[in-house]
Amino acid sequence: MDPTTLIVAVAIGTLGGFFGGLFGIGGGIIIIPLLTLTQGSNPHLYQTASLVAAVAVSLGSIPRHIRAGAIRWAFAWRTIPISIAAVALGVFISNSITSASLLERIFAAFLLYVAVAELVRRRQSSQGHPQQESTGLERTGWKPATLVGSLMGILAGVLGIGGGVIAVPLMRVVNGFSLRVTIATSAFMVLPTVIAGVILKFATLSQVHAPSGDPIACASALQLAAALAPGAFFGARVGASFVHTINHKTLALAFALLCIALSIRMLGIGG
Repeated sequence: MDPTTLIVAVAIGTLGGFFGGLFGIGGGIIIIPLLTLTQGSNPHLYQTASLVAAVAVSLGSIPRHIRAGAIRWAFAWRTIPISIAAVALGVFISNSITSASLLERIFAAFLLYVAVAELVRRRQSSQGHPQQESTGLERTGWKPATLVGSLMGILAGVLGIGGGVIAVPLMRVVNGFSLRVTIATSAFMVLPTVIAGVILKFATLSQVHAPSGDPIACASALQLAAALAPGAFFGARVGASFVHTINHKTLALAFALLCIALSIRMLGIGG
């Protein structure tokens, strides 16, 4: 890896880590499209490296959430085994998709969904629906755990992201958690989910190929992951430090606009 590529990868990891720590997600929703735009198409390689970076994001953000006492442990421990089982299905689905452009279009469509969801939540908040308060009685039973864990794990496996980007809005609705509790609990649940994803992606890496048709070497994935992980870890620490002190409205808007821009670029619109 040449010095310029290394610097770009470190910067991408840091940005992904910051948003990962801030929103309780793995950071892959930022890392993968930025890698695609700066280094070309190679979705399976980027997914594998992004999942490793998501481990760093979780490790960087979890201590801050523990100190704040914001993690709902009972719900997390119910959800984690389900998300780990579901991530195996997601990896199988991802490895079955041989078209790099199809994987990128799926990711771009998901970016648009995330952006719209963030804008809708911001609009609801501005109309008097507070985002920082609990939405009612907290629900932590097996039914919400099954729903959240299944979707979180499948998404993590298919797209190579932490899954928190779907878990956070789901938990707000299904569990009735406050935004801070949701982000903290999601950050904790992401860790074992992505560890399982990392193991499965590396174990099956020989089954997939780069867009050029060449096999993807484990060493290449490890090299890219090593470049992403330090920045992801420290970026997540900074992002997580803001969760319990900052108003999310402006940052949520910025995140939504960034997702829209990345989606448009991944779809090849505008050059």
